[in-house]
Amino acid sequence: MKRGSALLMALVTIAVLSVMVLSFSYEARQQSGINLYVRERNRVMRLVDAGQILAEIVLLKYNDVSEWSQDQETDKLLEEDRWILEKQNLKSYGQCKIGPILLDEENPESGTVTVEIETANSGSKGVININNLYSGAGDEKYMERWWMIFLSHNIPEELNTPKEGKINLWNILISSWNDWRDTDEEVTTMDGENSGAEKKWYEDEDEDRDIDEEDRRRPRNGPISDIRELGYIRGWRDYPQVLTGGVINPWESNKDDQIKVRGLEDLFTTVGTSKININTCSSLDALVTVPGVYEDPEDNNALEEAQAVAQAILDALKTMPTDYDVDESRDWWPFKDWNDLSERVEEDVGSEASQYFSYTADASTIFKVKIIGESMGMTHEANAECYIRDSKVRYIKWRED
Repeated sequence: MKRGSALLMALVTIAVLSVMVLSFSYEARQQSGINLYVRERNRVMRLVDAGQILAEIVLLKYNDVSEWSQDQETDKLLEEDRWILEKQNLKSYGQCKIGPILLDEENPESGTVTVEIETANSGSKGVININNLYSGAGDEKYMERWWMIFLSHNIPEELNTPKEGKINLWNILISSWNDWRDTDEEVTTMDGENSGAEKKWYEDEDEDRDIDEEDRRRPRNGPISDIRELGYIRGWRDYPQVLTGGVINPWESNKDDQIKVRGLEDLFTTVGTSKININTCSSLDALVTVPGVYEDPEDNNALEEAQAVAQAILDALKTMPTDYDVDESRDWWPFKDWNDLSERVEEDVGSEASQYFSYTADASTIFKVKIIGESMGMTHEANAECYIRDSKVRYIKWRED
């Protein structure tokens, strides 16, 4: 009897010890996995920090390097400056890529960092600085540019509304933006009507609509910092489809009378130069707003003709220049200046377009920076917008995943 009890106790003890060993083993594996994750997470974060330093090295000195030349001694230049080619690409093409670079060249598993830099108006989003597109900015063609914007996005000039009857939507949108942006309290008038809105208009509207005090907005009387602020302005807030896209008159029961528009939200930015960098902009919507690209916005074929000229400009970037040295291994070449553009574009571009174009980055240029750190299958990414001032990189936005 005693032997049986002793054997049972021994088996129970062995079972408990086995469970404890398994538990300790599982916990050790878990802790090891956590330690590995933390280690690699810290590593990729440090890689992003290293990528930021690389980006700043290129951004602060790219303007000092000479442009690429067919006769340059690249190997010798690389000995003096490892990032000379990236700086030349940023200077000439408005974009460059660094890496992927190994953290330790002798250890392929040490992790890599990649940095991509481009001017902020590269691609199709956020090309036109809306803060410069109003009556006080000194551009006599600002109204025509607005008309071309509305035409290209199918926003109707006149709209039949259930409350106000027929309205001139273009006048309301432009005038109300003028009054939000300018510094006076005088309501903008167009075609003999007060189509804008100053402080008094918003006070009356807020009272009528019983809007809470914390939700009330008044004209900024200065530049805006976020495109979404347009949603507070007369006309823009009444027809949010102007910004977001969609059917602008959903109250029409007849589907044939409903008008679908494209939103303007992605066309505008609130920072940067007032000019369009013609070498990095690929947006037809932005280019058709340039005087000289369009001729007469009141012409029935104005938009179609402007789009043809804008497309010809983009196509000409793929035409190799013959008047100066170029890297023939590339598949597109930036315009050097207005004369180069006029020479290579097959369509006629009016000379007044020259004042709206820039060809290289300048002191007011905003850069987009993407940094990617990778190690052991783990990735950490940072996206930033910045500009250069007083020999320092100043960050406007910084977002990490």
